[in-house]
Amino acid sequence: MRRLVRAIAVVLIVILASAAAAIPALRAAALQRVGRTLTDADMPAAAAADLLTMDVESGLAGALRVADLYREQPATVGVMVTRPTAIDAVLRQRGVAIPHVVRDALTQLGVPAKAIVEIPGGEGGTTETAGALADWSRAHRGKRVTVVVGPSHGRRYRRALLRAWPNGEPPPRVVVTPYALFKSDDWWQSRTTLREGLVELEKLLLDYVAHPF
Repeated sequence: MRRLVRAIAVVLIVILASAAAAIPALRAAALQRVGRTLTDADMPAAAAADLLTMDVESGLAGALRVADLYREQPATVGVMVTRPTAIDAVLRQRGVAIPHVVRDALTQLGVPAKAIVEIPGGEGGTTETAGALADWSRAHRGKRVTVVVGPSHGRRYRRALLRAWPNGEPPPRVVVTPYALFKSDDWWQSRTTLREGLVELEKLLLDYVAHPF
């Protein structure tokens, strides 16, 4: 299945590249449409969220957006804590204190430490963090959740989160951070964001094949 999806992604890329060679304006429009498909997400809700959080991959760009939202409407801020790796264990054995970069950044951006809670996020992947947030919702009935993600991850994360979300609970909102390098209007012009976009396109196609609805 993954090979099929990768083949489809390659075909789409070839088509876009062919269009690029023939009609530059058509290429830009097509690639912008791909970028907007990847970044599709919700707008922040007018009503305050009870939990502001972010996925692991959004990193400091996600922390910046969460801090912005917190200043607008203070709420509990959830920080995903991933399962320690073998490298973490070795560092601790040697007395190395491993900082929590995102938590530290949030406090320096004005989020009080008492407002921050930790949410176990497994290895930090999409499925695990979406499941962790769904578990949080089950344990905090009626609470509203806003999740900040990287732009290229918007549509796919929203799909994963809605699949995991418990019935009867307020639907989560997935918003993208404007501070990430990936921009839907020019993502193909940088090698870094081009690679990111192609990887996310492949993953999104695989998600649609595995979960058509």
